[in-house]
Amino acid sequence: MRVCAVIPCFQEELRSSALEVLTKATIVASSSGGRVEAWLVGPTAEKHSSKAAQYGAATLRVMELEVDSEAKGVNVSLGRRIVDAVDELMTQSTAELATEGAPQPPSLLLFDNTELTKDVLGACGARLDVPVIADVVDLSWDGHQCIAQRPTYASKVMSKVHAEGSVILCSIRAGLFEPDEKPVKATTHRYKSPQTDLLGQVLKELVAPEGDTVDLTEAPIIIGVGRGIADETGKDLVAKLATLIRGEIAISRAHFESGMYSHTLLVGQSGKVVAPRLYLALGISGSIQHVAGMSESHTIIAINKDPEAPIFDLADLGIVGDLYQILPALIHALESTQA
Repeated sequence: MRVCAVIPCFQEELRSSALEVLTKATIVASSSGGRVEAWLVGPTAEKHSSKAAQYGAATLRVMELEVDSEAKGVNVSLGRRIVDAVDELMTQSTAELATEGAPQPPSLLLFDNTELTKDVLGACGARLDVPVIADVVDLSWDGHQCIAQRPTYASKVMSKVHAEGSVILCSIRAGLFEPDEKPVKATTHRYKSPQTDLLGQVLKELVAPEGDTVDLTEAPIIIGVGRGIADETGKDLVAKLATLIRGEIAISRAHFESGMYSHTLLVGQSGKVVAPRLYLALGISGSIQHVAGMSESHTIIAINKDPEAPIFDLADLGIVGDLYQILPALIHALESTQA
């Protein structure tokens, strides 16, 4: 079988989530006797070829999107071009394998579960007329079908999904697999991008929303802020703590509605899904909606003045107390150790 990591390339460095997908692809391929391919699509596709080979991709399929020389951007509707590219790569790679005379192996296409993937995964499945499994936390191949696990009902239930077919698409939740280098000697195939209708946009620059210092799905340490942080004094304490532990700030819906923090920092059922090494929940009650976005965190530490807060059922370590007393003491202790 072919295990293909589909990697949109619009940034100078490959995202950690893309390296996780390559790592998972090598695990699935090694257990099923398959081979790993990296499908690199975008204006920076060529420069990431060596990195993909470093993480186990023995076959590299590279498709660079044309850049508008006058606008200095990619003359595309971004999602549409990715769908067109995946369709073209599947068609051409299948034809190439057919000319080699070998029987057609099944293809498992793996995507990282980014906002872009959420925009295009269903469209790719519809274009290819194949099964799609989104937001997967683990998967395997038993010889004739893909078996995937994914959270449902706001992460209250883990469902097992079976999918059969010559081609199956899956997106992998970020933060669950440690990127693991498996250097191989790779063969590179280059393709011309397909023509797309002229209606679209010109991608000139990727700008992080105000308040974001990093994509939360990539952050190893996250400080989740809930109703327990109620004013600028509390906000300043959180910012100081984030600096000391090199963490990123996320919020629950309470602060999305209050406007104290940017809506781009929302984690939960209607926000981002994260799985950091450490999630420090400050004044977060633990509603189902918020838990759906952070329950896969490796270690959860909760601080809340309510001993009955549901977040303590999920936390690995819980502290009951007033944040406005605990945070200054914690900050002082951290500053003392770093002095």
